Amino acid sequence: MTEVFDPQKIISIIDSKSADIETLDDDIMMEVVGVAMALDKLRESLALVEMHIDGREFEKASHVGYQEVAHNFVYVQRTLAGLQTATHQKESLISTIAQEVNTTYEDVAPYVEKKMQSAVKKLAVPAKIDESNSLPART
Repeated sequence: MTEVFDPQKIISIIDSKSADIETLDDDIMMEVVGVAMALDKLRESLALVEMHIDGREFEKASHVGYQEVAHNFVYVQRTLAGLQTATHQKESLISTIAQEVNTTYEDVAPYVEKKMQSAVKKLAVPAKIDESNSLPART
């Protein structure tokens, strides 16, 4: 049975695990980058297949499909597996904290998510500037 929900107890435990949470947040961000890179490679190889098909170079299209597309698809799967592993680690951490506080996963998850977002904000990576929107309007 769960005790009365105590946010201060959750915050205290999360603060004591802040290094673990930041490390986990970094791991997830790195896995996301890996997935993005793998998807880009897959898109490139698919575009190459399309180019060969449009040029009626069917043997080349087939070769690229069996080599590069297949290789890059496996690359995507492997990076997704890494992301899934990191996500399971986060869920495990949330469950562990919930057990320590004797409350539900759903009560703890928002606090961990907030802490993880603060870890990302510490990096302060500037967003890409969309120069098309920064030009003055024509009159």
